[in-house]
Amino acid sequence: MKKVIVILMALMLVVATSSSVSAHSGRLDKQGGHKCSAKSKQKGLCTGYHYHKKR
Repeated sequence: MKKVIVILMALMLVVATSSSVSAHSGRLDKQGGHKCSAKSKQKGLCTGYHYHKKR
């Protein structure tokens, strides 16, 4: 039973950490978006101003 719990916890950890890999930093303005930083553009995470929240 302990092995099952350990395996489930490990899987949950993998899922939780893998979903945040594509996230990028940047504060949001009052419209819920922001301009991409030069680093984010270089990494291919975004190309310009974009929204994170519905307008």
